[in-house]
Amino acid sequence: MPAALPEMSPVTARRAIRVLRPDSPGEAVRLARQFRAPYTAGGTWLQPAHERDQCWPEKLVALNASWPAFRGLEEGPDGLVVGALTSLSEMARHLLAREYLPPLAVFLNQVAGPGVRALGTVGGNLIVGGDLSALAMALDVRVDVVGHAGERALPLSLWLRERAPDDLLRGFTIPDCRGWRMSLEKLGYRERFSPTRATLACVHDGVRVRLAVSGEGGLLRLAATEAFVHDQAASAPGDFGAVIDRELAAHGWQDPDLRMALRRMTEGLLSEVALGT
Repeated sequence: MPAALPEMSPVTARRAIRVLRPDSPGEAVRLARQFRAPYTAGGTWLQPAHERDQCWPEKLVALNASWPAFRGLEEGPDGLVVGALTSLSEMARHLLAREYLPPLAVFLNQVAGPGVRALGTVGGNLIVGGDLSALAMALDVRVDVVGHAGERALPLSLWLRERAPDDLLRGFTIPDCRGWRMSLEKLGYRERFSPTRATLACVHDGVRVRLAVSGEGGLLRLAATEAFVHDQAASAPGDFGAVIDRELAAHGWQDPDLRMALRRMTEGLLSEVALGT
């Protein structure tokens, strides 16, 4: 039976958080399931989560970057394999990341501050819908997950829809996107530490355009907008603004000013990356 948690701290006015340290990924899943406790690695999400939910978790399951396949980048048969516990700064400076994702190093320097980038993990960023998640969605990455029912690999978009609370992300695979044209743009508050309002990813794989957005309205693949852009190239022009505005509004992006900003961002990235103008 777990030891009783300490009384309220006179300094922080909250109960101490008990950190559970498993010896393996399987034990981590078991503890997360048993105690309904979230995972933690870099821990940079704790303060923003507290500000949003106004509560602290009683327990955390600490992950270990030394577990096999949980950290680092390497080429695999299906593309670039990235361990979920790789830090944001480590990915930004890795030669393979620069080869597969040329704009990423510059873009990651816009993610929070140097301290957060050194601690924060790419897996955590994906799970909370952070700045990397839009690009991951546009690239159709596949995730490698450890759960109570075993291990499985599946598309990120599918996993996010059906993810169990105790699912543990071990890593993900980026398809071989070398030679694809891609760009990222971020909209956020400069004056304070806060979540990004929106991040937009635009990718052209040589055949079709791929668009995804993350931020205040959630993570979304802009499938209807993609279809419109593709069909428009072969037919009469239509009202692009109405299409993207309708798609964003239908999926939870309720701020009309933010939707307008995303429309302009999308038009700019399409001109730069997809349409080549």
